[in-house]
Amino acid sequence: MEKILENLWVLFIGIVSWVANRLTGKIDALEKDKADAATTRESDRSHALLIHELDRRIDTVKHTLVDRQEYKSDISTLHNRMNELEQRKADKIKNIRTHQAKEKNGES
Repeated sequence: MEKILENLWVLFIGIVSWVANRLTGKIDALEKDKADAATTRESDRSHALLIHELDRRIDTVKHTLVDRQEYKSDISTLHNRMNELEQRKADKIKNIRTHQAKEKNGES
């Protein structure tokens, strides 16, 4: 009986170590693929330049359903409105009051 338990214990340790190795391998692969902040900022800058270039090209084509200046003014108005709403919301939240729960029948 002891020999069987010893063999099962060795088998259990082997399986657990195999699972642990696979898990650490997957975690290492995820860490390796994770982007760092500098790369993210650089890609954001490049995307911003591409978007600016696309806007400039659309302005030169002048073939849109809505006048480009009207569209840009609508977008800027929306951004201003969102900023205004965000500031108003931040002004409303000044303090948070907490209330103690009243005890009922000796229980809290």
